[in-house]
Amino acid sequence: MALFIKGIILGFVIVLPGMSGGTVFLIFGIYEDIVKDILKLNLKPYIPLIIGVIIGIFLSAFAFAMFFENYRDFTVAFLLGCLLASVKPVLKECPEVTKGRIIMIFLGLLIGLLIVTEPLGVLVETEEISYLTLFIGGILSSAAMIIPGIPGSSVLILFGIYDVIIFSISDFNMPNLLVFGLGSVIGIYSLLNILGKLYEKYKALISYFFAGLIVGSARGILPSQMNLLVIILFLVGFSTVWIWSDKEF
Repeated sequence: MALFIKGIILGFVIVLPGMSGGTVFLIFGIYEDIVKDILKLNLKPYIPLIIGVIIGIFLSAFAFAMFFENYRDFTVAFLLGCLLASVKPVLKECPEVTKGRIIMIFLGLLIGLLIVTEPLGVLVETEEISYLTLFIGGILSSAAMIIPGIPGSSVLILFGIYDVIIFSISDFNMPNLLVFGLGSVIGIYSLLNILGKLYEKYKALISYFFAGLIVGSARGILPSQMNLLVIILFLVGFSTVWIWSDKEF
């Protein structure tokens, strides 16, 4: 039951931009065990956790789909706050600024600005997203999600498919979900080890590059209007991730 509840919490958390699944695993005290067991395909002990994660993701997706449809600006204001605040945990362990790190953050910023062109939550249900994009998004977001401090959902925003995945879950769009799910499984098993080793070796440079990507990709979730409620929701999202990132594990 404890793993099931932790799974539901994890499912809710990983849907939010700026929230790192790997950090949640660390807080729960199961990071090292679950990474080793995933690579060994020893998943049986984590079935309650997996079921909880699926339920948490579906509940979050239904909520965000409804908010995207009816309150687009309010929703993206909250998500924008979450996303920008995630720069703090990404750079938390690399506070020293060097020339190389500055170059990496500006490179990430430039790439983020160039890649993200369409705003999220606008005419999402009529958009046609290629299966290749969904597949690659699944690979990269799932692998990134496992690394502490790196929010996998931010990768989906970078690819412009965050809202597409949310609506695909809420509408039970099985073709989209199967393609994305296949990419996710491949990403976890094929890239987790590689990314983990690269991240360990070049942690600071990768962190600064990803921080730049986060800020650059934020252009995809800008509200179209500004009012008091939009500002409040932005601050709520920002403070949620900012406070979460101070948790000790």
